[in-house]
Amino acid sequence: LDHWIGRRESLRSDRLVCRFMGSSLGGWYDPAAAPKQGTTLVELTVNHLRDAHGIVGERPQGVFTPLVLVPQGAMATCCCCCPLCYVSIPQGFSAIVAKFGGIVEGDMPDGTWSPGWHCFSPLLSVNYLVSKQLVVFDTPVKDVKTKDNISVNLDVMILFEIENAREFVLRMGAAKLDDLLRAAQEEALRQMAMETMVEKIYDLQGHNTKHIADELNKSKFNGFGVKIHHFTVKNVSIHGEIANDWEEKTLLEPKTNMQHMKQKFDRQQLNNDEGKQKLREELENVRMAAEQKTEVVKNKAVKETSQVVAQTERDIAQLEASRDVEAQQLLTNAELEVSKLNSQILALEREVKSKTQAESGKIAAEAENYAKQKDTAVKIEVAKKHANGKKALGEAEGETSAAFAARRAHEGELKRLDILEQMALKSDKKIATSQENTISMSHDNAVVTQVAQQGLEAMRAKLAEVTTTSLAKIQAAPRQQSIR
Repeated sequence: LDHWIGRRESLRSDRLVCRFMGSSLGGWYDPAAAPKQGTTLVELTVNHLRDAHGIVGERPQGVFTPLVLVPQGAMATCCCCCPLCYVSIPQGFSAIVAKFGGIVEGDMPDGTWSPGWHCFSPLLSVNYLVSKQLVVFDTPVKDVKTKDNISVNLDVMILFEIENAREFVLRMGAAKLDDLLRAAQEEALRQMAMETMVEKIYDLQGHNTKHIADELNKSKFNGFGVKIHHFTVKNVSIHGEIANDWEEKTLLEPKTNMQHMKQKFDRQQLNNDEGKQKLREELENVRMAAEQKTEVVKNKAVKETSQVVAQTERDIAQLEASRDVEAQQLLTNAELEVSKLNSQILALEREVKSKTQAESGKIAAEAENYAKQKDTAVKIEVAKKHANGKKALGEAEGETSAAFAARRAHEGELKRLDILEQMALKSDKKIATSQENTISMSHDNAVVTQVAQQGLEAMRAKLAEVTTTSLAKIQAAPRQQSIR
């Protein structure tokens, strides 16, 4: 604890002479450590706790690698710049908190405070922020002697992290870790080089050095909260004159082998050219032989094809002729069958027609005979009826002839008058009296008029006769009735 308090007072005195970088509200202070070749690990003072993320991962002045941050202020403030009673520890850091110079135990296993918001008393202060990220430490080691006493330069990269921030800050710090890493890697490299010949020195690049990292963790860094993950030889270089001599020495055999390989390549190239030419000629001969053989096979195939085509055409012609003959034969046979069927149909039609005509004639004769019989019977019956009617009519007329004689005579006169009226109504006829005919006054209808006149005279005589007969019968009828 006294050691830690002494380092704290020394740090405060160094801050009085350091130069402030950045703005008035944030930034970092120029470290008092002198830059070294390669990576330089430093403990860097920042203005406030919130400036931690802005500086970690950067390399101030291009040479420094901040490993531990010492914030000047940690408390949060409100808008009026009044301090608040809480602190925000940034992610990726382990915070060491103190009160009146004494360390206050945190919630982490190593006694530090975890990232996040914490309610702080104004008496507490965040003294250190230790980075949790993996850090690359890259430094060269010069004039390392090999097993054959040749000086070489080696460039080594060490990858480490701080596992116990409290042990690291209190027992070592960034500056001492820088010195210890340089000394440890130089010792390890010199030991490796002393076991290696110069012709195999380049094999150290990417060489498996896990045993070196394990040895460093076990013997030197285990008690300071630091763990080395990888120890890698990144680059190997030899001094100019020695490199040239060694290059001549080491490249003599490869150059000789290269010359031999070139001669062998030239011979192989010549042999290949000759072989290619020979193979080309052989292939040309094979191609020409194959073309000739192909032409022969082609001609043979064409000939065979022509023969097959001709034979096929003959077969097709024969088949077509056979097909035509068969078709004609089939048509002839079909026509013959059709003719036979037609003759049979005609014979059947004649037979049916004759039978039908015979039957129809027989039926017609029977129907006609039946009709005649019926007609005869009807006529006989009608004659009987007419005879009976006439007989009855005669009897009736005989009984009523006297009563209807005057009426019949009157109707006869009316008929005669109708005839005369019809004759008189015809304009193209001219009737002349017997006197006109006698004196020949009408020459255009003399014959007609004469005939009509004669008919009228005859009709008058007949009418007079009928009238006389009718009167006699009418007069005789009452007497007969009275006799009866």
